[in-house]
Amino acid sequence: MKKRYTIICIIFTILCGSTETIKAQKPISYTKASFGKGIGFASSDSSFTLALSGRIQSVFEAKNEVNDNKILADFYTRRCRLNIQGTAFSPKFTYRIQLGFAQRDITADNTAAQNNLNLRDAMLYYAPSKWLKFGFGQTKLPGNRQRQVSSANLQLVERSIVNNSFTIDRDKGVWIFTNFKLGASILKTTLAISSGDGRINSDKNGELCYSGRTEFYPFGEFTNNGDYIESDQEREKKPKLAIAGAYSYNSANNRTMGQLGDYLYNNVHANIKYYGADLIFKYKGFSFESEVYNRESNKGIIVNSKDSTLKNYVISGKGILFQSGMFISKRSEVAVRYGRIEPSKSISSAMKLQEEYVLGFSRYFYKHSLKLQTDCTYFVNGTTKSLIYRLSGVVTF
Repeated sequence: MKKRYTIICIIFTILCGSTETIKAQKPISYTKASFGKGIGFASSDSSFTLALSGRIQSVFEAKNEVNDNKILADFYTRRCRLNIQGTAFSPKFTYRIQLGFAQRDITADNTAAQNNLNLRDAMLYYAPSKWLKFGFGQTKLPGNRQRQVSSANLQLVERSIVNNSFTIDRDKGVWIFTNFKLGASILKTTLAISSGDGRINSDKNGELCYSGRTEFYPFGEFTNNGDYIESDQEREKKPKLAIAGAYSYNSANNRTMGQLGDYLYNNVHANIKYYGADLIFKYKGFSFESEVYNRESNKGIIVNSKDSTLKNYVISGKGILFQSGMFISKRSEVAVRYGRIEPSKSISSAMKLQEEYVLGFSRYFYKHSLKLQTDCTYFVNGTTKSLIYRLSGVVTF
């Protein structure tokens, strides 16, 4: 009896202690909600924060194949994204997760690989100082500017054909970011060492990808990170300019676009060099963006050893982009774009010169967070010509 009484006392003491511990914990409390930035939560001591946000883009597209006068039309959800981000333990530690649910978000970008492509970004960052930050996980590599810009902040319905063919996209690895002030100017650099295979599983051949991007801001920072927002929605009162250069070397890669595309036939691996420069300028509602990028490969056209009618190759050559926009009223903007892809000589028999001419109109109800956009494209691919009309609605919440 005495032993049973002792055990009951011990259990009661533990339960009371546990109750006191639970009561002593500082609860996570609701912080704020704002349109375009989602819902934020924070612990009472601010040691942990979490923000939830999302985005939907719906598109109607009609395409007229000029050569045979064939017309195609479709409605689709272009993007459906969920973002989770915040701080952990200390403001020096931050994290970000992005998931995609639309069909074009999760369709395998390599038909021979089974992967969970819902996951777009998964990063942990550590910033020991104002000028230095480290990142570890999966996110965008430091490549061309238009790819660095979130699809939520595009000036036209879609990115250029130049971006689509020459971007180095996302990968898994480690990142180093620096940010230095040089008087009134700013110099930013991003370096990354990654798997080289993009979001799909690496073939673990022991080779890696090395990428870097350096940006110079002669007139200082853009308002509200406007250097990575297409269109001058902040109406910069003083001219703002950012000039950047990027380089990437992907060693023994086995995909047609480096981090993207199907596997090269016959288990061929190619060394891929990617380099170029870009700039963006904004002033009083006017914006101008330009990119010139090259991709080089030590492999040409590859013929499938099992079926000689099948061929593939690393997309290589040069891409040029010019894009500009001007606000014609407080919420309305007109934009134009010219893009050109010149394939390298080694693949010119399989890939033809491509050009696009785009005219677009955007109506911003709440900047890029709520907008309607429409554009018309004249697309030339060798001797094939197309007219493409698109209507897009975007809400970011």
